[in-house]
This record gives sequence, structure tokens and C-alpha cells, in this order.
Amino acid sequence: MRTPHSHTTTMVATYLLSLLAAVVVSLFLPLALDTQEPADTTLRRDQRRLTVAVATRALARGDTLRREDIAMRDTVITWRWATQVPDTTRAQAGWITRRPMAAGEVLRAPAVMPPPLVTSGTTVAAIWQDGPLRLVLSGVATNSATAGAPVGVRIDRTRRLDGVAIAPNTVRLR
Repeated sequence: MRTPHSHTTTMVATYLLSLLAAVVVSLFLPLALDTQEPADTTLRRDQRRLTVAVATRALARGDTLRREDIAMRDTVITWRWATQVPDTTRAQAGWITRRPMAAGEVLRAPAVMPPPLVTSGTTVAAIWQDGPLRLVLSGVATNSATAGAPVGVRIDRTRRLDGVAIAPNTVRLR
């Protein structure tokens, strides 16, 4: 059977243990923090902190990137242009190398590019739309293009239209 005195003793013991834990943490936490190197968060005006994709192995021209070919690395760069921001587009699995690349080299355009949505010489759907009116033509792509890139579409021997690649083998006419 519990007495009121034992309940008070338990509360006092709990309070003293939590107070002791707080004292121990306040004494040893600064020591633990001093053993770590301080994070340098200060950058000059012309510096930017970026995370970039780098090659984990040497790559040949025309290789398709796999997930294990890409590693992310934090870096600081010097960027002296006030109005532009550095390109932070990261290479992804499925992108294609356009030149040989060494292990550790940053994977960025134009050395690596997304795979083309439209390939030169293939049949494409050319779409023109104005409100509810939509016209779909069949033609042959005159060049290869990634998403958003310009594509020429030959409708017949004498007619060529210009558009933008929007999906696999699909072009939105301008």
C-alpha cells in the first residue's frame, strides 16, 4: 500500500534525477561541440554554395547514365555575375554523354543531355492548337530534339513546319 509520503519521495527523486541530467548535459555538451570542426557558413559576395552531380567512373561518348554513375557533391563556386544564377540543372539517370568524361568530372550540359524526345528521320505528330480548334498532322522530323528544343517537321517534299518537342515523337507547331 502506498502512503502519501512515498508518492512525495518518488516525485522528489524524479525531480532530482532530471536536474542532475540537465547539469551533466550542460557540462559535457560544450566539450562535445568543441571536438567538431565549425561549419563555415560565411561566403564572400561572389561565392555560391551548390550541390553538383559528378561522374563516379570514366564515361565514353554516347553512354547512357545509370544511377550508380552519378554522385552528388557539395561545392562552393565563385560567381561574379549579379543578375544571373548558376545553372543548377542536375544530370539524371537516362541522360546521354556527348563527349568522354573522367571520373569526378561535373556532369553538366552540354557534356551530358537528356535523351531526345524526337529523333531525326522518325515520323512525328505535329500539333497546332488555337483554343478549341486542334489540327494534328503527320510528318518527318528533320532533326533530333530534347524537351522544349526546336524541331523541323517535313510535311511533304515542299513544305516544312517549325515546332517544339513536347513528348516522345510529338511536336507543338509554332
